[in-house]
Amino acid sequence: MKKNTIQKILFSLIMGFLIFSPLIVSAVDVGPQDQIQPPFKDVDGIIVFLQAVIIKVYQIFFIVAVGFILWAAFIYLTAGGDSAKVDQAKKRLMNAVIAIVIALVASGVSSIISSIF
Repeated sequence: MKKNTIQKILFSLIMGFLIFSPLIVSAVDVGPQDQIQPPFKDVDGIIVFLQAVIIKVYQIFFIVAVGFILWAAFIYLTAGGDSAKVDQAKKRLMNAVIAIVIALVASGVSSIISSIF
């Protein structure tokens, strides 16, 4: 196998582990329930649900951003003086920084909206 193919497979395995490990850990069985409850009893239930979704999306953004940082570091370390690969690594690192800023802004907007209502 080519070195590039092995690197892609290894990278895919690492990224898959980083992305799906929080999902595996959060899949905890809480036991049987006596009755099936309606998902939302009032507006507060909807707000709590939306806040939980926003928190999960926020966490996924950070996991993806860390993946981009690791990918950029890998490209930079394997560049071997090739300026095109160094530029590619810089672009990926900038994308990771932008993803982190978007996640932080989204979290701030979420907290501002929840404080208003």
